Amino acid sequence: MINVMSERTTVMKRINHFSLLFLNMVFLAGIIVMAMGTTVYALHMTKMPKDLQTKVPEPQMRQISLKLPLQQPAFHWTFMSKEKYLAGKLVLRIKRGDKTTEITIFKDGKVTQGWKPMAMPQNPKAGEIYFGFESSTKYATAPNDTLEIELHVNKDLSGIGAIQIGILPKGIYKTQGTYSGLIDKYKVSESFKDVPKETLDKLKKMYEFKAFLENWKQQWELKITGDDGWLSVEQRQSFENAMKQMQEEEKTANKK
Repeated sequence: MINVMSERTTVMKRINHFSLLFLNMVFLAGIIVMAMGTTVYALHMTKMPKDLQTKVPEPQMRQISLKLPLQQPAFHWTFMSKEKYLAGKLVLRIKRGDKTTEITIFKDGKVTQGWKPMAMPQNPKAGEIYFGFESSTKYATAPNDTLEIELHVNKDLSGIGAIQIGILPKGIYKTQGTYSGLIDKYKVSESFKDVPKETLDKLKKMYEFKAFLENWKQQWELKITGDDGWLSVEQRQSFENAMKQMQEEEKTANKK
């Protein structure tokens, strides 16, 4: 897994249009992936670089990768009880003009066909279910869509992240947003000629013809109950140092 992340980071650095901020997001994701033992997508409420995104304004059929807009986790979160989480309801609405596509992702203990939770970490401290979902079904998605997400939590949900533990209280949560990324066919640059095909194939599988939903206007606050997440002491230190660096670079970028 470490080698895979190293290859991925090397490939990303070859794309000269990527911002340093985005590269740091990849690095931070790598730290947590090494601790989790599985590949999952990074969470940061921002847009992917424009150079990665579609140039096609019309709706295109894409799979969806979605994470709940939890406020505190910088990257990953798991809930301790799969049963309690799925006992509620998660609905996504894609609005385009006067048309709305409503997608129920799970309800009353069952995940909708064509959807599945993202991969769980191979870590004994993690919970039973990841807080994000991805679809094998493709949906019409376009850059100017407005997104709404609604989560019904029937009972308080305990969870754990990289450096925290906490609770998402019982209630109904809603927010709006846009796509953090709409990706079409993955374009391979000439500068990638010496990159192993296996690495490129992995990147294509991760990003090609997918809509990423992590760019929400409002985030849902967890009640943090402790700072004992799943990262080891050494991994936590590296993570926190990288987070500080990324935050400083983000502040600098916002001033320009």
